Amino acid sequence: MGRLCASLALVTLLASGLACSVDSPAATHMDTQVEEPVDVGIALDPDILEHEGRDSDAAFEPEAPTKGEVIRAKYDALFQEVESFLHDPELCVDGHWQLHYGDGQMYGPSFDLKQWRVTGEEEHKARALEVLEVNRLAVIAATENLFGAMDQLETIAMSLLSLVECGIYLDDSDPYREAAAGLIEPLDELAVGLGDYLAIDAGEFAATTYGPTALTAFLALLHFEHVIAYPEHNPSHHIARGEAVLQAVFEKAWDEDMATFAFEPGNTTRYLYPSITMMLAYARGYALTGEPLHLARFWQAYEGIQPLKDPAGDHYYSPYSAASMGAVDEDYTTLSSQNYLMLALVAAYEATGDESLLDEVDRIMGFIEANLVSDGRILHHWMNGMMAQPEDPYDYCLGCNVQSLYILLLIGDATFVDPTESD
Repeated sequence: MGRLCASLALVTLLASGLACSVDSPAATHMDTQVEEPVDVGIALDPDILEHEGRDSDAAFEPEAPTKGEVIRAKYDALFQEVESFLHDPELCVDGHWQLHYGDGQMYGPSFDLKQWRVTGEEEHKARALEVLEVNRLAVIAATENLFGAMDQLETIAMSLLSLVECGIYLDDSDPYREAAAGLIEPLDELAVGLGDYLAIDAGEFAATTYGPTALTAFLALLHFEHVIAYPEHNPSHHIARGEAVLQAVFEKAWDEDMATFAFEPGNTTRYLYPSITMMLAYARGYALTGEPLHLARFWQAYEGIQPLKDPAGDHYYSPYSAASMGAVDEDYTTLSSQNYLMLALVAAYEATGDESLLDEVDRIMGFIEANLVSDGRILHHWMNGMMAQPEDPYDYCLGCNVQSLYILLLIGDATFVDPTESD
């Protein structure tokens, strides 16, 4: 019973964060050797030489930047300002990220590994590996004594997710995969026993803050992410489990009257998190399977959040913590919620090639840069016509900041891969 209770509580924390995104393999290019022209003793017409020169020059013109690269470059100043702040050694001490709500142990190594892949900066890989080893040992200890780990469940859940995500970037990730498998199995058994919809009330904030629908969406994402990170390890099982979870959530939580995903069945308040987490799960499911139903439901969920879009068109209201933070009107949003929405939009672009999705990401990132940045930090929320203030219950989340940087890196290499085309 202790193991079951601990597993139940651990599941409630999955919604604290999951970065589900695919890193494109680093491109390799052969060196091109240009030889000197050979004099064959024939006088060529100057017009022909000019024409041939134009063709030759065109052949060596660099490719135009992708839309994602253009957007990434647009926010380079934001990236540099926030990334520079992270060099403070007091923000990550002995493999433990500071000033976060558990999610730093997930997004810290994900950002560092991605930055290492993009730039080759070894200090980022070293910091990621230090954090991942802490996470691996924490997950193993929790697997052996789940009940005893309940007081650290937030960090344990994020550590588990990091061990899955890191498989995207590391070639030697088997120790992390094996450690993660020890917790994934009991979590999945619990979900099956609950009908693949986690309508639970157990000890941490995730179930009450984000709701059962968002919570269960992250379970589907955990399975899809496993396929992306570890494609040779039982992918059919993980795809089947992810799809089963998606279907269960739709049957239980899609509200026909509101035309959106409900926080939980019967709740008639329109929230952002349930739909954006399902959007992310559907985008990943579609990318892996090419199943048209997943794409259709992504667009349904996207349409369902449009009533939460600010008239300016650059951010979405996120009511989940508005009252507790002290908001006096509906124009309240958090960095975390906008980050997850952008993750969903980038994932959907990669599976559809629809550039309007990246345009939406651009607008949201523009709002963040213009309204939430202060002294190298992206603040926690926008409320009452201003960025978060020191006297607010929360004003800064380091984990959300590294998540934003991670998203900017993902935008830079966002590439459309048609899932309906066979290999």
